[in-house]
Amino acid sequence: MKGSRRSMLGAVVLFVLIAGSVVGGVTWASVSSYQLAKKTVSEEHRTHVLRALSHIESHMTWILNSETARPATDYVDRYTVQPDFVITDDGRHLDPDTLTVKLPSSIARSGPPHVWMDLYFQVHPDGTLTSPQIAEQGAAWPVESVPNAAPSEWRARLAWGWFERLFSQVDLREQMAKAACCVHSEDDLDAGGASLASQSTADPKQSAEERRDGRSSSPRPSSFVDVQRDYVPTEECVNAIIVEGNIRTTSSQTGDVQISTGPFGTPFWIEGAPDATRKLAFVRECWLDAAPFYQGFVGDWERLKPELLNQIHYLFPEADLEPIVEGTPLNEAARALKPQQLPVILRVPDIPGGTAAAAWTSVRNQLLISWVAAAAVLIVAGWGVSNLVALTERRMQFAYAVTHELRTPLTTFRLYSDMLSAGLVPEHAKQEYLDTLNRESIRLSKLVEGVLEYARLENHKVNLHLTDTDGISLLREVGETLERRCEENGVAARLENGLAPSKRLRTDVNLVNQIAGVLVNNACRHARGSKNPTVLVALNEDNGKIHLEVVDSGNGVELADSRRIFRPFRRGSDADKAARGGVGLGLALARNWAGLLGGKLELVARHHPQLHGAHFRLTIPVNLKT
Repeated sequence: MKGSRRSMLGAVVLFVLIAGSVVGGVTWASVSSYQLAKKTVSEEHRTHVLRALSHIESHMTWILNSETARPATDYVDRYTVQPDFVITDDGRHLDPDTLTVKLPSSIARSGPPHVWMDLYFQVHPDGTLTSPQIAEQGAAWPVESVPNAAPSEWRARLAWGWFERLFSQVDLREQMAKAACCVHSEDDLDAGGASLASQSTADPKQSAEERRDGRSSSPRPSSFVDVQRDYVPTEECVNAIIVEGNIRTTSSQTGDVQISTGPFGTPFWIEGAPDATRKLAFVRECWLDAAPFYQGFVGDWERLKPELLNQIHYLFPEADLEPIVEGTPLNEAARALKPQQLPVILRVPDIPGGTAAAAWTSVRNQLLISWVAAAAVLIVAGWGVSNLVALTERRMQFAYAVTHELRTPLTTFRLYSDMLSAGLVPEHAKQEYLDTLNRESIRLSKLVEGVLEYARLENHKVNLHLTDTDGISLLREVGETLERRCEENGVAARLENGLAPSKRLRTDVNLVNQIAGVLVNNACRHARGSKNPTVLVALNEDNGKIHLEVVDSGNGVELADSRRIFRPFRRGSDADKAARGGVGLGLALARNWAGLLGGKLELVARHHPQLHGAHFRLTIPVNLKT
């Protein structure tokens, strides 16, 4: 029917639109979630990297700030000071302006504050190299005193031995400028940090106050250098006699002399250690009036590196710090991962499996739930649309079938009643007309009863009447139905019994007989007109189940009809051609009744091997329990 096809087409279009919207929306959400997860994973990784850098930089900043705050006098083993007052053993007061006192520096007393620091040194304005850890530079230590030396003193002696020889080949100003240029890229400058080269090569004619305040030729001092400025000791105005006891200079100083210190510049690598280990030199530029001199310390990288990695172990247990030396490529990633206080690159492991795999791992459960939910929505929508179409189709089929079946008897009723009331029927033919009206009324009654019965089944309002019976009684009931229906249709009846006569069973006998009546009626209608019209009914038992087999000698069931033969208001494709009538409720009612009996009704074969017609089987339990 065209209306049914239009309904089906509309339902398909509606479902496609719903499915397209749902799938499109979930796909967009999935792709967006995945892309967002990739970005989030990358950002989280970068955040962890920046946090690791921050920890390393904070640790080094703390060390450099404490070293920046160290007074210049700590860099000599014993420094000269002028006392405020002097009292002799006999209680006499002496003029402090005529006296000086030698005091040991804190480094000479306790050694370096960190285990990785080997040697503190000072390069005087006259080029002399000294160390507060070495009492008499150039003096030889007794061999027997070496094993008894503290680890820090032993390391200082070893460092002094090779550093003193190497010093003549090192230009500190050049090394500081080169280190600053190596570490600070153009990107760093654009971000607000100036290269240390400009700061370390400041105009010597500038005052120490200008240099300390950062008012140098560079308008933007380096960020980590700028952090140290709050820790730079204030400029001192010291008597020249005191200065000469602490700082060696080629010029003769008179009167008061200004001494100032600056922050530590970017450290640089020193090659040439006897054990081939990497050494770092941390140097700050100081001024004696306008004459520069240098102070700093040498550290061992192999001892500093574990200390720094320990700061970020909880973030990156497998991280590594790679020294920046000449030829080390500084790409964008390297600049992003570079601590600004050290000439090193922080190397961290890649995200396990890559960004895509990590992102998928983080969102796969949510995406799976989303797709399962979308599939559930589509299933529910499809089920709803299918039910809507089925309901619409059943209504249309019901209207078509009932109207078609009512048309013939109502036409007969109207025609015959009009003829009888008008006196157009001869007296001898009136009984025939009355018999016809009676048959049509019975037909209408059965039609209405079938529709009402189907409605009761749909609303679950059918009650079972279970009785105890035996095989003989059931066979008699079915046999009477078979013989009566076959006789009415002029079809031969065959009854085969495989039940034991004493077989006991509990079921609704009337309902079983109604199912048998439906099957036999259909079989008789299809067997009529065949070469040898026959209907076979067989009863047998198998594994506690009763089987009622009904086979006819008709043309069988077409493949297209077999798929929908038990649907309500469905008739065979040749029903109209054969004028067999019916609204298509018989088999639908029979299957529902079989379900009420705890059994099933099925089409076993479309063409029986012997009789060639349809083969139906009703299977019910022997003992039906309510």
